[in-house]
Amino acid sequence: MRDAEFRMETIVGGDGVFCTVRHIVAKGTDRFIGERLAEVAAAEHGVRPVPCDDRILLGARRRWFEVFYPQILERSHGVARHFGLAPDDSGHDLASLPLGVTYPGCSVGWLPTSRSSSGAPLLSRNFEFTTQTLTEVMGGPTSPGEPALAGNPYVIETYPTGGLAHVVICAFDLLSGATEGINEAGLVVALLADDESPGPEPLFGAQAGIGEHEVVRFLLETCTTVEEAAAALRLAKHYYSFVRCHYLIGDATGRSMVWEHSSGWNQEHLIYSDDLQVVTNHLLHRHPDPGNLPPEPGNGWTYDRCRSLTTALETSERLGAQDLIDRHARFRIHEPDIAVRTLWHSILDVAAGELSVSFYLGDDGPGERRSPHLVFTLDL
Repeated sequence: MRDAEFRMETIVGGDGVFCTVRHIVAKGTDRFIGERLAEVAAAEHGVRPVPCDDRILLGARRRWFEVFYPQILERSHGVARHFGLAPDDSGHDLASLPLGVTYPGCSVGWLPTSRSSSGAPLLSRNFEFTTQTLTEVMGGPTSPGEPALAGNPYVIETYPTGGLAHVVICAFDLLSGATEGINEAGLVVALLADDESPGPEPLFGAQAGIGEHEVVRFLLETCTTVEEAAAALRLAKHYYSFVRCHYLIGDATGRSMVWEHSSGWNQEHLIYSDDLQVVTNHLLHRHPDPGNLPPEPGNGWTYDRCRSLTTALETSERLGAQDLIDRHARFRIHEPDIAVRTLWHSILDVAAGELSVSFYLGDDGPGERRSPHLVFTLDL
């Protein structure tokens, strides 16, 4: 059994720096971890449990977690304890600590064992997102001191008692959300927005099941292989609060899978590969061949980015982490006239159980200031 431990430090920040990045290490029971994360959310961001007047919905949400995802239910009990609420409080959602909303545009490349210089799979990810505040996104002026929507990312290492250790990056929900991560079994998961499907119907709130941000942690805490992840996703109830997403999932064998819904949301598609996989922000089941994409750039240049990144990674030479950093860096969204930047670039190293990530610090003339790649290795 792991001794309880919780510590946090600021690893990026200061005057003139776009983001403040905090690193958390949490060891102990899920209830202990939930209570400590609630303490951070309240102290650092003024977050409190989200009110909800639908008792049936909250009951169904708790019941779904009880059956399929008991880890987050236990963490929610820690949240309740911190805020002095009952674990079955009928007026608040205790299973999330939201920091903002998300509409990310991203690119991900997966290298299997046959393409990696180390012989172990690697995942490379660019996270592109607005540098604006929520008020600016909604069309208003920025309020004094208002943070950027993704200006407070966290790197969280979690070592739950009796569970799978994992490290994730999150920017929108401290308790249950993540954008990418890796667990001790070598499972990696990264989400990307679906910018292609028409007629989105965001719920702007929680439901029973797992929302788009919760998928990453759900899989890292409950699965060890791509096959286990496929089964878990097939069994789960899904919804999206803000934006539809699809996911790249890979494991220690080098196999990967992209999981996504159809444009009408009523079908699930699983695209397996034992070779290179490149994913951006269009539906892969509609356009499985990067060499046969529509000729136009696509929303957010999704087709162009997919073509270019595939060409950069589809080489006869084996690539390592530094190769991925150098090659993926060419395809960042950098348009001076729009408030979108690559807020971070991460490498997930399956063999090392390691996440390395470089954060956007600000503009520097025509270029960008970025942090070096900071390395976080699971302590197993």
